[in-house]
Amino acid sequence: MQHRVWALVVLFAVLAFAVAALPHLMLPVVPASGAEWMRIALTVVWAALAFGIVGAVRRRGLAEVRVSPPERRTVVHFGLQILLGVLVIAAFVVAADIWRVSLTGIALGGAVTGVVLGLAAQSTLGNVIAGGMLLSLRPMRVGEWVSLRSWMSGGIDVTGRVEEINFFYTVLREGGVRRVVPNSAVAVSNIAADEAQQEFTQVLTLPYAMPPDRVAAICAPLRRREVVDVRADAYVLRIEWEGDRQSRAERLERLVAELGPRPESEHAGNP
Repeated sequence: MQHRVWALVVLFAVLAFAVAALPHLMLPVVPASGAEWMRIALTVVWAALAFGIVGAVRRRGLAEVRVSPPERRTVVHFGLQILLGVLVIAAFVVAADIWRVSLTGIALGGAVTGVVLGLAAQSTLGNVIAGGMLLSLRPMRVGEWVSLRSWMSGGIDVTGRVEEINFFYTVLREGGVRRVVPNSAVAVSNIAADEAQQEFTQVLTLPYAMPPDRVAAICAPLRRREVVDVRADAYVLRIEWEGDRQSRAERLERLVAELGPRPESEHAGNP
């Protein structure tokens, strides 16, 4: 899936270079009366090509996000958003070059606006920076049972199973209580993770030919199951369970025995 996304990005770059160079090659030989019509036609064609490719990148990227393990899903989704933003900005830059619009004034105004917005959103930017640090250093993982303690919580332990880590906050769940903790608070906390209470995630591919009662028997003991992709001959199921390393190994062995072929990938908290 990833190589298809990057193939589209390479195609976008090649087309952008060609479209940006075309006016400089053709305008000197095109009559003045036809130059504006050429720019209009080139802009329309470029808009159709650019946003068609951006849409395809978005669709394939979201498919990749759906089949990613929980601990990588936020990073993959955020990277996809950055990539889409870069492609959209590049599309507008090429369109501006077709019409020979100077971007210097726009860039200067954007820099001033960025400084003002940065001063007004210091806490939000702090959470984003802390979120990037948590996602890269990974002091805790999705599915782990953790206890957080810092001066920002008054020295009181904030406990729960890590449900989500994004670029703004970390979500913990304890029973029916859902705790949303800002990443800036998590980054300065002492983190204690209980690996024996880990949650494990695995991706299975189940063929349509498998009888429904067999699928139900396989999924019955699982904590959670979710269809994340539908293919021509099978559907991809994400399953989750809780337990220690030994119970995980036993359940994995039983699942493999039931399914026959080995699962195509496995994502566990304890590799």
